[in-house]
Amino acid sequence: MARFIRFIVRTNHRSRTRCTGVVASLRILGEKGSLPEYHIEYSKELFDQLNEGLPCPPFESSNWSSDCISWFKDTEPAQRWISVFRDIIAILEDSDIDVGTLTTDKPGMIVYEDEFQVVAQSRKY
Repeated sequence: MARFIRFIVRTNHRSRTRCTGVVASLRILGEKGSLPEYHIEYSKELFDQLNEGLPCPPFESSNWSSDCISWFKDTEPAQRWISVFRDIIAILEDSDIDVGTLTTDKPGMIVYEDEFQVVAQSRKY
């Protein structure tokens, strides 16, 4: 059975779908000037890797529900990107940001899929 992985920044918000993602959280920390220079430089490298190789689901141009969220596939091809996200998480945790990992075999109704990830609609997550 397929497994899916999602990383979330933990907050007091009741809905996990309304949480800020790890990429956006790292970008916000950098923009606020809340990161040391060595984290800023490494963050740029990580963002470049993501921008160059990880497909970006078409959230803006779709008519998807706001309940749609991204999940990594737990597959060998996706491990490279999961590793990049784990490096992002390490920077966030070094900045006292609480990050959690969700796993499921039922992410919801899949509305997008590529080699590494899916976007699924679910009110549960």
